[in-house]
Amino acid sequence: MDEKKVPQNGELVLPGDYLGVIEEYFPGDGVKEENGELYAIRAGKVRINPERMEISVEPITDVPPLPRIGDVVIGKILEVRGQNAVVQLIKIEGRDDDREIATSKLAGIHVSQVRDGYVESLSREFKIGDVIRAKVIANEKSPLQLSTKEPDLGVIYALCSRCRTPLVRRGNQLVCPKCGNVETRKLSTLYRKMKV
Repeated sequence: MDEKKVPQNGELVLPGDYLGVIEEYFPGDGVKEENGELYAIRAGKVRINPERMEISVEPITDVPPLPRIGDVVIGKILEVRGQNAVVQLIKIEGRDDDREIATSKLAGIHVSQVRDGYVESLSREFKIGDVIRAKVIANEKSPLQLSTKEPDLGVIYALCSRCRTPLVRRGNQLVCPKCGNVETRKLSTLYRKMKV
């Protein structure tokens, strides 16, 4: 019978790969024992702990994060209809180098969560394509619910709805430097101060 190759520490393995024998190592996380032989039960990197004589498999793909209540997210407005704006989530701010988000990546902002005070028309606050900064206020059902009430939340980047030129902030309004069009939004104090 030919010698089975035992993977080295840090080597990538796939489920079912041979890792050694029970006399050599104890099975750790991600490892199963079958008739005295050890096998990987997930894809990952081999980790050998010489002190404990244990072999384990560390997963390579850690699960993308799920937005939690209180997280600040960056998203793009996909649709504005009636009482709700539909947002495509891009990333969670300040979590592991702004990693991609798990979940369906869709969220909603109800008209009552846009700003403090009465909102006459949602389409004056957000336009399709706007990049926004918002806080997660509910995550138990899909889509996630967001709020832009705080001063640093709201639109952080917007294009002119006429000529698609990036808009410049003047006071509480946005002005197109190309065609002169003036628009309103629920602006964040960070408008065009963040990398988008």
